[in-house]
Amino acid sequence: MNDGEGIRTVLFFKGCPLNCSWCHNPESIRCETEYFCESGTMRTIGKSYDIDELLRIIKEDITYYQVSGGGVTLSGGEPTLFMEYAGEIAKALYENGITCALQTCGYFDFADFKETLFPYLNCIFYDIKLFDSNEHIKHTGKDNKLILENLTLLSEENIRIIPRTPLIPGITDTAENLESFYRMLDKSGLKDAYVKLKYNDDGIKKRERLKTGSS
Repeated sequence: MNDGEGIRTVLFFKGCPLNCSWCHNPESIRCETEYFCESGTMRTIGKSYDIDELLRIIKEDITYYQVSGGGVTLSGGEPTLFMEYAGEIAKALYENGITCALQTCGYFDFADFKETLFPYLNCIFYDIKLFDSNEHIKHTGKDNKLILENLTLLSEENIRIIPRTPLIPGITDTAENLESFYRMLDKSGLKDAYVKLKYNDDGIKKRERLKTGSS
């Protein structure tokens, strides 16, 4: 119930173009299947679904979506890394009267996104982490130019956008970083929708178990 309006099903995609040092879902960074050590037992992380199978599972809860105003949220990892597949899922949901939201790091080709996935979304949670490009490269492995450009382009579209910054102590929660985003979002009309997320340190323990169990 924390990934959009109403009761929702969240689809976590495995694979992300960024490698954030604080990621609380480190098992979703690599595209490849990994193994997770839990209480001495090895668990496989990552499963493939075809669209029909996934839709069948989702539709089992369609009454909850209808009653609560909920739907499905594509998360990850990064759904836009698999643009065609994500677009097919979102389109199938749309055709079945199920709303679809997206959680994204913003690192995608805008033209492809606009044509393939965007038409079937009703809300975008857009993560902006570091305004300074050098700091962004240092902590995520990628430059932020594309991310900020895409946010500016999206701000001109008719869709609800919720910019978000995870407050990582000493990294993203600095006054300089947040004030830079305030100024940028004010210009694009998104300042009032800006959300600052409390730091989730679950990723620390997860990374240790992935190190133990990866292959």
